[in-house]
Amino acid sequence: MLAATVMLAAYMTGTLARAQQSESIPGTTVSPLKPVQETVSDPRLDLVGKLPKQVAVRPANAMGQEDKDLAASAAGAIRQKAEFNDLGFGEGDWQESQLDCPAFPQHLLLRFTRNRGAGDVTMFAASIPRVKEGRVRVIPILRRGYSLISPAPVNKLTIAAFNQIRAEEHMGEKADWLAVSLCYATLSSTRWNEPQGDVTLKPLGSDTIQLGEKGAVSIAVELGAPAPGRWVTTYDRYGQLEKTEYTPFGNEIWRPLPAVATELKGKPLPTGPEPQGKPLPSGPAPTGKPLPSGPPPSGQPVPSNPPGDSPNKPQ
Repeated sequence: MLAATVMLAAYMTGTLARAQQSESIPGTTVSPLKPVQETVSDPRLDLVGKLPKQVAVRPANAMGQEDKDLAASAAGAIRQKAEFNDLGFGEGDWQESQLDCPAFPQHLLLRFTRNRGAGDVTMFAASIPRVKEGRVRVIPILRRGYSLISPAPVNKLTIAAFNQIRAEEHMGEKADWLAVSLCYATLSSTRWNEPQGDVTLKPLGSDTIQLGEKGAVSIAVELGAPAPGRWVTTYDRYGQLEKTEYTPFGNEIWRPLPAVATELKGKPLPTGPEPQGKPLPSGPAPTGKPLPSGPPPSGQPVPSNPPGDSPNKPQ
């Protein structure tokens, strides 16, 4: 029986070797398997990857003349809305940057920053429509180092203003979601550092797209300066920004750590049976009469034995 088993194993080994070398097995036909590629087909993803994964940020003095003229025509409306939010736009020195966002080509997007040091920083963003349809909007971000209601990246007013800008772009339920999310990050980041020259904001690592229930789409992306942090944006089935999550990574540029497998070292603890013993009684606590709390007893003290005497010495 053992010899037959060994012969069968040797035959199968040789047969498999010939199959791997593209030789035919007697009585069978061998054909290679076709590669299978798993793809996700969803109409919400039709436009993903169509736009650049970046936002160019440039100082105001590097703007083109057409954009400078458009910004100048909207200066009065921007000042009025900034004063309404008590941002002190007419006070001190302000830095201005242009946000070249590929997902919003019908708008001129600007950021304004006044930094007085020691946490006294005021920031806001502004959107100016390039066509007659639409209106000038201001998004408050910080007022003298403090958020106006809640942090701008998760503020409901920020999300509402962003959706209004998006509606003026005539976006439907399909979009390049990562490109749209990058625009949101540049318009709402509280860790913004005004660049002194041209800067490109783009993902540091890989981005993630998750399809949720009821048509929702979530984007998770990590960004470096000038808007460092981890951003998660969720859009509903109609393409409206529904909610956001933001985790700052400080002033340093954060980069994802490589995956590391943890190796356990040492001897494990013994897993023998648990020690047996008698349990402590769990009955009611003992009762009795409390000691009297009156004055200490009076009387003569008991005489001590003289030196050399023993209390057990016979009398």
